[in-house]
Amino acid sequence: MTRIVEHRSAIPNGPVIEVHVRRDASADPPVIASVNINVFGQDPDPTAFPARMPVMEAFLQALAYAERAGIAVLWIDDPGGFFRPKSALRRTSAKTRGEPLADPDAPAANCQSAP
Repeated sequence: MTRIVEHRSAIPNGPVIEVHVRRDASADPPVIASVNINVFGQDPDPTAFPARMPVMEAFLQALAYAERAGIAVLWIDDPGGFFRPKSALRRTSAKTRGEPLADPDAPAANCQSAP
């Protein structure tokens, strides 16, 4: 089971999937997210999730990856307050949450958003 953390101070030691939410007026949609896999003491792997994507898609891919890879913590870094994971989970059906969106053992291309 993956714990969703909204405050950096609540992150324990160990691997963490980070979803960074930012507003970018030049992007469509204007609020986008990037995903990082962070193992303390190592550099983040920029190739795991190379593309920025809509926030809900980033959240669902990060959550699916965390659950399949056995990573216990998903951190939502959202200083602007654009995304609230609890309300997103209520809007997302149980079927969608259960589908693997990203395979942690597959090449990084499987983690990119669809064109």
